Amino acid sequence: MPENLESENLHREKLRQALEVAIANPEDPIVVITIRESLPTLARPVRVRGIDGNEYVVKGKQAGRQIINDQVVAKLGQAMKAPVGEPCLVEISQDLLDLDPKFSYLAAGVAHATKFIPNCLDDRKQFLFANSSVNRSRFALLAVLYGWIHADDHQFLWENKSPRLVYSVDHGHFFIGGPNWTIGHLSSYVDPVKPDHFLVRNCKLNAEDLIPAVAALERISEQTIVQVVGSVPEQWGISIDERLTLVEYLIKRQHELLANL
Repeated sequence: MPENLESENLHREKLRQALEVAIANPEDPIVVITIRESLPTLARPVRVRGIDGNEYVVKGKQAGRQIINDQVVAKLGQAMKAPVGEPCLVEISQDLLDLDPKFSYLAAGVAHATKFIPNCLDDRKQFLFANSSVNRSRFALLAVLYGWIHADDHQFLWENKSPRLVYSVDHGHFFIGGPNWTIGHLSSYVDPVKPDHFLVRNCKLNAEDLIPAVAALERISEQTIVQVVGSVPEQWGISIDERLTLVEYLIKRQHELLANL
């Protein structure tokens, strides 16, 4: 066996073992005690209150594999200190669902959640306040995060009060193949890995703007990537081989984006 191939196989086996450790030590979900309301989007998320007293926006298993993408992208964005919604896992009981038939479309069990950000405007198209100094740095982080992972369906929240901070909260259609990605999609992409062209163009970001965001990406370790992918609940239907391919995809694209700048 050629030395480089043997080294690649050893590295792959180490990644697999690290994933198995992460999967065996799942994150404790926050118990949902109240379902407030459903929100008018295709994924049919709900706003809830957790036992910890916080409010969350929740996507359950009715959203399919979007919740895998949402959880992974939000956690990687959080690791970069990008302006993403704060992710966590919540647990919805069947007893709670039985209290109100209008939420019968939800499935009991562990769901993806982000902490609710109050007093925001949902706007998918306009880049309101994109050139304020604080939002320029936030969009630079998002441009690198989006380019790294491969973004689709760009949409944002804006605070209603000054300084009108921007947030990225919905990532269900990220990755090559979106919520229907397969091992084949992730293994055979051909797009050049660069900061997201849509954000760079619309926010008029330059190389200097992107320097801190690129440094944030460079600080993401393989261990962090493995931990994030390994934290996806097993009941969401992602196999160990899919997790391993996803980890390899993220590591490869991280290296390619850094090399292309």
